[in-house]
Amino acid sequence: MKNLSIQTRTGTTIEKEGLTLQPVTQSVLWLGQRFGFVWNRPYAIRVDDGETTAQVPIVDLTRIAIIILWGLTALFSLMAVRNQLKTRRKDQ
Repeated sequence: MKNLSIQTRTGTTIEKEGLTLQPVTQSVLWLGQRFGFVWNRPYAIRVDDGETTAQVPIVDLTRIAIIILWGLTALFSLMAVRNQLKTRRKDQ
């Protein structure tokens, strides 16, 4: 898709106790002609101690919880449809 893009951006650098910290975010953008969708999420923190630089990933628990809720919603919806179909077959 030509209207879909994933961007990684860095935030403002913070210096604390000899460490340099820099947040990294990721954005998923889908832009249509009349509307668009943007999803921002924390991605990582870059830590620089002057000698080495490491990137520590961030586990987004909110995103995991939302995906689980979407899955449960789909599951219960399918179960409800299945039960309705069974009830209609019994009534006929």
